[in-house]
Amino acid sequence: MKPSDILKYYLNDNVINRLLNVKDRECAARYYDKFGKRPMLFQYPSDVETLIKSGATSFHVSEERWINPLLLDKELPKDQLDDMRKGWDLLIDVDCKILDISKIFTKMIVDKIGSEGVKSTSVKFSGGSGFHVLVPYETFPDSINGISTKRLFPDAPMVVSIFLKNELKDRLEREVKNYGVDRIAKELNIEKEKFYQDGKFDPYSIIDIDTVLISERHMFRMQYSLNEKKWFVSIPIDKNKVEEFNIEQAKPENVDTKLDFFDLSPQRNEASSLFIRAYDAFQSEDRKAAEPAETKSFMPVSLPLDVTKLPPCIKIILNGLSDGRKRSVFILVNFLRSIGRTKEEITSFLIEWNNKNKPPLKQNLILQQVEYAFSGKSYPPPNCDSKGYYKFFNVCFPDQTCKFIKNPLSYYIRVNAKNHKKTR
Repeated sequence: MKPSDILKYYLNDNVINRLLNVKDRECAARYYDKFGKRPMLFQYPSDVETLIKSGATSFHVSEERWINPLLLDKELPKDQLDDMRKGWDLLIDVDCKILDISKIFTKMIVDKIGSEGVKSTSVKFSGGSGFHVLVPYETFPDSINGISTKRLFPDAPMVVSIFLKNELKDRLEREVKNYGVDRIAKELNIEKEKFYQDGKFDPYSIIDIDTVLISERHMFRMQYSLNEKKWFVSIPIDKNKVEEFNIEQAKPENVDTKLDFFDLSPQRNEASSLFIRAYDAFQSEDRKAAEPAETKSFMPVSLPLDVTKLPPCIKIILNGLSDGRKRSVFILVNFLRSIGRTKEEITSFLIEWNNKNKPPLKQNLILQQVEYAFSGKSYPPPNCDSKGYYKFFNVCFPDQTCKFIKNPLSYYIRVNAKNHKKTR
């Protein structure tokens, strides 16, 4: 798309007015493949016009709502961010390279959320080949398990996303198979064997909810903003007509600005049932992960701790975290104990690691976790696909070895065995 065409599209009063509907949200402009200054706040038409004329190609906004977005800083610890956050919207990012499959899954999500009693839902085309589904903060319960909901970001949206995926998996599998696995493999230019795990078809190898978006200060493409890869517009659509969406509607010359992604009339506690059921299911999964079923065949090994050979997820955890700190204690205790580290070694290691967390956990919590772990049998850390763990707080970035394993411990054993063979 030529710069003159980009200017022509954006310098339209209707488009600019829609871009300004971002009250209390952090905003940012993108210049082809790079973001501009952050934080920003769009308040007046001139704010947007200036960015357009300076070469901005798209505009992005936070799902979090802030007391004052201009006070945000990347160095702020989690507790301060929680204090500055007024609330957050549940933003589900449907991620697939095949538009028709995206439409199927998006409709399923909208229907499922509706069946939980949530009427205040909006949908927009992402501008690529996926969709964004929004449930506003005003529909949420005031607290969950005694914690203010505004402080439960990004954990709560991740819990709800996991719940929706689990609830919809069987139905999605049927729909995807009806579409045609061979057809999908051909369209994606991927061997269809990649869609199976242990001989079982996995629909989430084709389409998923993008969890990268579910992280502090992460942004999504603003309504009526262009997508630099395809030059389609991210347009709101009728949530009841997702399957009728046609890509022609998203061409800049065809865009109608009558719908607003954020224009809803939410009712308080509308989404209470959704959150309660999601957390109940999550806590059930959590108990399963804490007591692995495959413990009969597990035997601890004795290996030296070499941080250069650790799986990617453990390396990221060891850099320190703001989210997932408590679960990481559970992961690290079981991992270190499984390779033969002593109670004293693990305690010392975790206390040193905790200093890198933002903010650090209370030391007593770590001591209690270690004490509890050594009061019973030795377990491996949770498997890579355990709900609520590695992908939950965005530390799962697989490398080539990850393709062959299901557990971080297996990764470490495999790498050490490989290196041992080389040195014999």
